[in-house]
Amino acid sequence: MPLPPSRRPRAAAGLLLWLAAWGACAQDDWPALRDVDLQVRAGSALDFSALVREGPAGRDGWVRADAQGRLRFERVEEPQRFLCASMVFNPDNGGVPDKDEARALAAQLRRTGYNLVRLHYVDAHLMTRRTRDFDFDPEQFDRLQYLMSELKAAGIYWLVDGLTSNNAAYGDAPANRYQSRHHAKWDVLTGDAGFEHWATVVDRLWGVRNRYTGTVPLADPAMLGVILVNEGEADFMAAAERRARYPEALQPAFRTWLRERYGSDTGLRRAWGAQAGPAESLDAGIEMPADARGAGARARDFARFITELQQRAFRRMDEHVRERGFKGLTTGYDSWSFYGGDLTRQALATIDMHAYQGVPTRHGQAGSQLRQDSLFDNGARMVRSLAVARQWGKPMIVSEYGQPFWNRHRHEAAALVPAVAAHQGWSALCQFGETPIQPRYEASRFSRRSAIYPFGIGADPVARAGERLAALLYRRGDVSASAHRVRLRLDAEAVFERGLWRQQVPEALSSLALVAPIGLDFGSPARAAAGELTLPLAVGERAADDAGALRDPLGALRRAGVVAPDNASRPPSRVFESDTGELRFDAPARRIVVNTPRSAAVVLDGGSARAGALEVRDASAPALFAAASLDGQPIVRSRRLLLWAVTDALNTGMRFSDAQRTTLQAIGSFPPRVQPVAATLRLHGLAAAGLKAWPLGLDGQRRTALPLRGVDGGVELSIDTARLPEGPALFFEIAAE
Repeated sequence: MPLPPSRRPRAAAGLLLWLAAWGACAQDDWPALRDVDLQVRAGSALDFSALVREGPAGRDGWVRADAQGRLRFERVEEPQRFLCASMVFNPDNGGVPDKDEARALAAQLRRTGYNLVRLHYVDAHLMTRRTRDFDFDPEQFDRLQYLMSELKAAGIYWLVDGLTSNNAAYGDAPANRYQSRHHAKWDVLTGDAGFEHWATVVDRLWGVRNRYTGTVPLADPAMLGVILVNEGEADFMAAAERRARYPEALQPAFRTWLRERYGSDTGLRRAWGAQAGPAESLDAGIEMPADARGAGARARDFARFITELQQRAFRRMDEHVRERGFKGLTTGYDSWSFYGGDLTRQALATIDMHAYQGVPTRHGQAGSQLRQDSLFDNGARMVRSLAVARQWGKPMIVSEYGQPFWNRHRHEAAALVPAVAAHQGWSALCQFGETPIQPRYEASRFSRRSAIYPFGIGADPVARAGERLAALLYRRGDVSASAHRVRLRLDAEAVFERGLWRQQVPEALSSLALVAPIGLDFGSPARAAAGELTLPLAVGERAADDAGALRDPLGALRRAGVVAPDNASRPPSRVFESDTGELRFDAPARRIVVNTPRSAAVVLDGGSARAGALEVRDASAPALFAAASLDGQPIVRSRRLLLWAVTDALNTGMRFSDAQRTTLQAIGSFPPRVQPVAATLRLHGLAAAGLKAWPLGLDGQRRTALPLRGVDGGVELSIDTARLPEGPALFFEIAAE
């Protein structure tokens, strides 16, 4: 309530002092990491290189999709999963590494368990400070080709963007790649000149011989996939650019489409009725709607037009790379999982999707804002948005997701996303990042190498730990892929006729992704197979309710044999248990449990919980705890295990203008400071004889041993990360000496 006038000056002064104290210290009372060299030691508990097939990448032929949408190599029958590292080169992070750095980078990526790298915004970075179109920086381009050769030799495949930036390959672009002086992505949709510009970018980036591999990347089976245009949907671009309307450059194509559909002004007026303006004509001009979500004839036709325009552009781009020898995956239109985008993606053979649990408004600059939202606050909307974009029979990849720094809850996504991806059977998973590997915690002349920044995966100890867990839950396949299917049948005609372009799968159905694999079907429903459930969509919001699914989605799953009668899910309460029993998401308790024979993980708000063999007791802070076998055995029989204790981390000297850590004042610098946590970890069923426990540095090196107690039916380890003699640790190893 408002303060009385007599108290305002003193109270205001006190508030300013409190805010100043908050801004000055942030969390500088947290213990600082003492790690400096972060390069993982070969053979250490953090060396996951055994998960990556021996190189070179491409030796088993091109990656192909089978009839179920799973990826296989031409000469290997076993389905493949790809854990992807995202790279975005820019002057602030040092750009493309030199040859020595590239060799070290490839080795560290392999030791993290990555078998795929996404090269993102290359078209913008290579034009840094260039003044002539297509005049790529020769040193940076040579470095890029060398890096690709090192990745290939290490068994790591390539996923690239055909076009990322609206300024792509233009010589007079702003230094900030996000400031669009040009509109290359729009131009691809609007005419031949835009397509030719796109084609030239692709040919000069990926269609020229790499002198280090001796191959043309587009004709090299190490090239897993090409995102032909990144986030190139018209609807998304218009929203991202805060346009009141779509660009006028679309109008000629819209008029041509209307002429093909109606033949004449008379036919158009007959279809549109009073919605056709008196001065409008196919020759003089047709006003475009503000968006494609309306229910009127103009909006309906515009939605159809945009869908066909995007599909036609995709087919033309796909044909171009195929003519250059590319036999891998092509995809695009990967921004939003609205019905309009789903209809466009019918033309694609591979589905890609992006989703985030919030993003900072100005990256790491002062004034940047990031809401401190938890996945529990919205029923894991990020995960649901990804899941409902899938189309059955096609590979599903996620080339961007994130719950980025400085979100205090980002350890949640570290457990949930890879577990869901494995359970759903997705083919590739990539947490968005600029720098997946940070070699050292030390001052650097490059600002984004001197502190944790948003999307600095390698610098953020929380993200580093999460990627290691993803390597086991997802890449190694510790979480089982379900054999069941939930088929959401989307009626394309209903989407157009009823103005559902910007609607999406309702939460009552999208949340089933936390129970069973989910995806879209189109056209007439096929006969349901055992263990499958088909539900209608896009007949208005009551569509699924008419089928009983919105009233009782769990009952529908039970009746279809997708889940057992004792499945613990309670959808109205946002409590979900997977059909396999290996994953549980409990929003009211703010808890995630992953329980598999070789891995177990718990996300909790403090207190105690259990996931199979792993029991956590008396945790003093919100955290992710996990345990995984490193010798291929179940946890209860393993003689070498890795444990995680992951909380939150901030830079030293990081300052915010509010106690909620929403608005950034200063990014700070290394070393990172880690929120301490104390807990007792018990591994049930594990014989204590001959085992020892050690905290690990981020390089995997063992530190001073900790007491490991044999208890009735297992072993017990008490940790307090604020009191470890060599500083806080996020990893612990239990092994026989």
